[in-house]
Amino acid sequence: FITGGAGTGKSHLLKCLHYEATRIFSRKKQLEPDENIDEIHTLITAFTGAAAVNVGGVTIHSAFGIGTQSNNLNDYLSCDKLNSYRCKLHSLKLLFVDEVSLIQSSLWGAMHSRLTQIMGIHSNTAIFGNVAIIAIGDFYQCSPVAASSIYSSLLWSDHFEYVEL
Repeated sequence: FITGGAGTGKSHLLKCLHYEATRIFSRKKQLEPDENIDEIHTLITAFTGAAAVNVGGVTIHSAFGIGTQSNNLNDYLSCDKLNSYRCKLHSLKLLFVDEVSLIQSSLWGAMHSRLTQIMGIHSNTAIFGNVAIIAIGDFYQCSPVAASSIYSSLLWSDHFEYVEL
């Protein structure tokens, strides 16, 4: 988890880290048997569309087919949609999540469930489908409206280290 106050360069650092990670993954000497050079290894997401556009990413909801209302966060995907996400994201290794302070703990849990489902992981010990996550944000700037923040979630407190800019 990378944090810092407004204007400390969190979004710039995210873009730099994404650039380097993409470069490293595309430089692999040998591709896996079911892998092609254009597959997605890194993905930038954010809670809001404005934040996503600012860092060259997509919203969490669109990236993983998660509903936007609290009553449909964990809706199951149809087989066709699930296969579509699996084809698109099966090589995902690193996920960037910007403006993480805006994410509700229920959405954080839905992300974990959806990534586990997309990656086809059936282990209780696989967190977020074994996809590495770099979360960026500032819990002092904004928090979720009328919901508990992700830092109250065990998926957060047990699995993230803090780096402050």
